[in-house]
Amino acid sequence: MANLDKIPRALLDVVAEAESESSLLSPDQMAHYAVTALVTIVNLLVAYFILKLVLFKPLIKVIKKRQEGITAQVENAEKQEKAANEKFEEATKRIDASHEEALQIIADARSQAEKQSQTIIETAKKEAQEIRDRAEEDAKRTRKAMLEEMKDEVADLAVSIAGHVLGSDGDAKKESELREKVNAELQSTEVKAGE
Repeated sequence: MANLDKIPRALLDVVAEAESESSLLSPDQMAHYAVTALVTIVNLLVAYFILKLVLFKPLIKVIKKRQEGITAQVENAEKQEKAANEKFEEATKRIDASHEEALQIIADARSQAEKQSQTIIETAKKEAQEIRDRAEEDAKRTRKAMLEEMKDEVADLAVSIAGHVLGSDGDAKKESELREKVNAELQSTEVKAGE
């Protein structure tokens, strides 16, 4: 204890107080805490591996399956969108082709209508010309017939006048000769007038 006498009393009081207080750890307590900490760490590791096997792996599998399903749905949606775009483009091309075809049909119909109208006009002109030609021919024939009739009447009239002037009652032979002579003169006059 001699050595203890040399240590100041205040320090001894602090050490005594420290030994008496339970808040400071003794080596037994410290070993107990170390074992407890080690057991806790082992328990945590065991719990982690159990949870990993029991909970995390199935959960990760479910998440992967769901992710694969979502990826497949996205790919399917992209394929459907691509197919829809292709169909839309095809439909647009068909509509454009139909529109062009309709315009071509209209142009062809218009062209054909113009050709038909030209044909109808030409046919009408030909028919009108034929009618005009026939009318002129009819007029010529009628004129000729009337002239023939007039010739006969003029010849009869000339013979009658000549008979009155000459005072003869008419010799049939002389009348016939006179008629032929008048007809010949009328015909020569008609030919000169026609030229």
